[in-house]
Amino acid sequence: MTKNRLEDKLDAVYQSGGDRDKQDAVYDQWARNYDQDLWASGNPYIALMTGMAGRHIHDKTAKILDAGCGTGNMAQLLVAIGYKNIVGIDASEGMLAVARSKGVYQEVHQLLLEGKINLSSNSFDAVTAAGVLTHGHAGPDSLDGLLTLAKPGAPIIFSISKPAMEECGYADKIEALEKSGQWRLADQSDQFRTYPFSDQYADLRHWIYVFRKSD
Repeated sequence: MTKNRLEDKLDAVYQSGGDRDKQDAVYDQWARNYDQDLWASGNPYIALMTGMAGRHIHDKTAKILDAGCGTGNMAQLLVAIGYKNIVGIDASEGMLAVARSKGVYQEVHQLLLEGKINLSSNSFDAVTAAGVLTHGHAGPDSLDGLLTLAKPGAPIIFSISKPAMEECGYADKIEALEKSGQWRLADQSDQFRTYPFSDQYADLRHWIYVFRKSD
């Protein structure tokens, strides 16, 4: 059953302990069924992220970085509502192969989310990161990397899990960036259930945040 496969794969991801090779192997293997499993889980973060993008990215020709793009499921929705200039990055080559096949990206790159990301600084009109800022995935320093890539004034839109906020240092990092004047809060969603159709992960919660890089 799809739900069992979802939970099995999530178990493997979270149990990898942040080991990149183990985690990438899980995602490479999962790539073919990932979209089916994600949508069947009832997870709303792609829809909420797309809604926030529509609210805060006013220029449909804006150059958007889809960080941790996976199979490109959010880019599909962004293209469907008129955004065309999207660049995807992800650590998993298997996921990127699916993303490439959809024809929704101008470019895709196999890159990690970390404190320094090997793309040009100040080069994106908007940055999105859906489903990747969570426990066992990208660490808090990845916000430095995303901030560096964004142009001054650009919205940085990301989903973040409750465990990442409370246990993995993201709350402190977000606050530090705000206190240092590097970005400011522009919007946020209410807390929502990440996998509402899953018994095992029914308690997992996320938020969507929008920060704007300081001018």
